[in-house]
Amino acid sequence: MDYCITYFSTAIETTTEDNIQEIVTFSRERNARLNITGVLLYINGQIVQVLEGQQTAVTKLYNSIQQDPRHTQVRTVISRPISHRLFSHWYMGYETLTTQQYDEVSSIISDHPQPEGSFAADQPVILRMLQRFFELNHQS
Repeated sequence: MDYCITYFSTAIETTTEDNIQEIVTFSRERNARLNITGVLLYINGQIVQVLEGQQTAVTKLYNSIQQDPRHTQVRTVISRPISHRLFSHWYMGYETLTTQQYDEVSSIISDHPQPEGSFAADQPVILRMLQRFFELNHQS
């Protein structure tokens, strides 16, 4: 059975789109070697990432991310076994959301905020992760 860790973090202030692209390129190569899949979303310095794979590999990678000085406020949102990968074809899916995209998704997802821990167990990880991401960023 695979494992999933989803986290939120804040990029350091000097992070640029070029920096993010370098990280994504490096991550795709590393994740392919480790058979880790996932996705990274970035907007206005906020990062949300889903990592999927063998538990030991995902945990080791996440521990290194927590120590990475390019991140601050790294917060685990989901850490649990999963029955199947949602991003099995993406060693590192990536999207920088524009303010307009953020507003469009936020208007759909954030209309009905849910308390943390109240998500249905069968709700896909990505939906729970996105819901929480948009709730946290809407409060900022």
